[in-house]
Amino acid sequence: MIAILAALHLAAVAGLAVYGLLGFVTLWLYLRHRGAAAAPLPAPRDWPRVTVQLPVYNEREVVARLLAAAAALDYPRDRLQIQLLDDSTDDTTALAATWVAHHRAAGLDIHLLHRGNRQGFKAGALEAGLAEADGEFIAIFDADFVPAPSFLRQTIPHLVA
Repeated sequence: MIAILAALHLAAVAGLAVYGLLGFVTLWLYLRHRGAAAAPLPAPRDWPRVTVQLPVYNEREVVARLLAAAAALDYPRDRLQIQLLDDSTDDTTALAATWVAHHRAAGLDIHLLHRGNRQGFKAGALEAGLAEADGEFIAIFDADFVPAPSFLRQTIPHLVA
């Protein structure tokens, strides 16, 4: 009986030692390769159409910033569609409509989709937006997230390669 317990103890200690050793191997690999940058993928010949969905609900403090960040995305304008999916019950909708009109006047394919009900909450708004989306790919950014302008140019080549 004691021999069985000793063997189990020894097996557990050996397993923990291997686990700890793998942590050191991971650290060594990180330190060895941390300065090496991955080779960027070549840009696609034909960039696919992308729909950016921005679901909001009573977020008047951040909607202008969100729309400005979406409008600043570095992606071919003729291949980009932006949908502001608004379920707001406060003055966010009026503020958003002003900013959407501003960005549309600048040549951006941007639309404000306001639902009268909150069925499904933000997921329901995303589903309703999909019915009008024409992108091959969908990017969803919540209202408190500000994407970097290069986000789509860095992401899409990985998806079409």
